[in-house]
Amino acid sequence: MLDYHYVTFLAVCQTQSYTEAAKLLNLTQPAVSKHIAQLQEMVGVELLVYKHKKLTLTEAGEHLYQLAAHIQKEGTNGLKQLSMKDLPLEMNIACTLTIGNFLIGDALGQLLKKFPQSQLTLIVENTYKLVRLLIHDEIDCAFVEGDFDRNFFKHKEFHQESLVGVCSPENSLSHKEVSVEEISDYTLINREEGSGQGKIVSEELMKKGVLLGQMKQISVASFPVIKDFVKKDLGIAFLYESAVKKEIAQGELAKINLATTFPKEKMYFIYRHENATVKRILDNFSLFEQE
Repeated sequence: MLDYHYVTFLAVCQTQSYTEAAKLLNLTQPAVSKHIAQLQEMVGVELLVYKHKKLTLTEAGEHLYQLAAHIQKEGTNGLKQLSMKDLPLEMNIACTLTIGNFLIGDALGQLLKKFPQSQLTLIVENTYKLVRLLIHDEIDCAFVEGDFDRNFFKHKEFHQESLVGVCSPENSLSHKEVSVEEISDYTLINREEGSGQGKIVSEELMKKGVLLGQMKQISVASFPVIKDFVKKDLGIAFLYESAVKKEIAQGELAKINLATTFPKEKMYFIYRHENATVKRILDNFSLFEQE
C-alpha cells in the first residue's frame, strides 16, 4: 500500500487545498503541509506551487499524481480480490496426450468458468517430459499415466482407464477372440519412447508372453496418426478406451477381443509443492474425477 506521504499528496491533489485535505484525512493543516514538504524532499523536486493564489501541480507533481493514483487504485482492487473466491491466477498445468485429448478438457472448461479471472497455460506432452518440467519447477502440476517417482512427487488418483486392442475392420483379428500368440505376427503401432502409455502397453504385452523383440514395431507420437495407420491396416494398436470408443462405435476401427484382458491403468494428478494452482485443483478435484 502507499506510504502516508503519498496518501496525503493524493488528498491535496484531489481537493486542491491543504485545509480540505486535512479535513478529509482527519489531520491538522500543519501536519499536511509537513507531509508534502517531506515528500518533496524525498523525491527531490517541487510538486505543488501556488499560482495566482491557487494551488497547482508542477509537471513533476502531475506525473507523480498519475502514478500514485494508479498504484492506489490497483492496491484497492487487489484488496477487494482477496475477499473473492475468483482470485486472478496464472495456472501452468500439463497433461499427457491421452488425458489432454480425451479426458480433462471438460473439467478444465468447468474450472475456467468457475474462475473466469484466471489464465491457463496447458502443456500436452509425454510423461517423461512432464516429469522433467515438474522437477525444474517449469509447471505447477500435471495429470499423467505411467511411471513417476511416487516418493518424490505428491500424487492423487483421478481416473482408471482400460487399454483395448484395435485393428482395421478388414483385419483377420477383428470380430473373433484372439490369443496372445496370434498378436505376435502383426505389426505393433505404439507410442514413442518416453510415453507413459507406450511403456505400459509394452510391459503388459510382455507380461502376457508377447515377444516384442520379434514383432515389427512402428513408433508414433500422434493419436490421429496411430488411428489412421490402424484404419489403413498397417498394424494393430493398444490404446485407452476413451481414445478409440468413437471410432469403434462408428465402425472405423474394430476391437481386438483378447482371451486375456488388460488390467485398468491408474491415472494421477501429480505435483511437488502445494502452490495456489495445486490448491485450486485439489479444492475442485471432483471436476476431474471420472468413473
